[in-house]
Amino acid sequence: MMKKMKSKQFILIISGVLFIFLALAFGLFDISADKPKRIECVGEDLMVPSFTLLDLKGEKVNFADFRGKVILLNFWATWCPPCREEITYFNELYSEYKKDGLEVIGISLDRGNPVDVQRFLDKMGVQYVNLMGNDEVLEVFNNIPGMGPIQGIPITFLIDRKGQICRRFIGLTHKRVFEAAIKALF
Repeated sequence: MMKKMKSKQFILIISGVLFIFLALAFGLFDISADKPKRIECVGEDLMVPSFTLLDLKGEKVNFADFRGKVILLNFWATWCPPCREEITYFNELYSEYKKDGLEVIGISLDRGNPVDVQRFLDKMGVQYVNLMGNDEVLEVFNNIPGMGPIQGIPITFLIDRKGQICRRFIGLTHKRVFEAAIKALF
């Protein structure tokens, strides 16, 4: 009888621990503080490299023109399901925080026609700047010291007003994570 009771207690404890673990893993409980912590950027040695790309109309856009803004720089493609999900988050964040100095810049890694990318973005109601990526810009970002190469998308860099890379988000990242990070830079 005592053995059965201990066995049941053990199963209940394991079940409870497993439930809590899964609940935390799937975000059912938010244990973070209400106010995001201040983000300390890596330093001047991790400044965003200079680059110029074409927008979807074929006009040159120099990244230096965005200095002074908090930037979410997102590498993405139309064929990437997690990228498409993040576009919704970026749209919402841009609408809400552009007045505070947020700029969202998408860099499409699609190899097709920019007109097709623009058509896709129009369908998604995208309001922020999008540029056509190329091998040169990937090479620039692959060679940032201490960051490692871009091995998949989506990948997003958080950049402060001075142009320093503060964070890198690899893979699908939820809106609340982006939001907490950008708020810490305002």
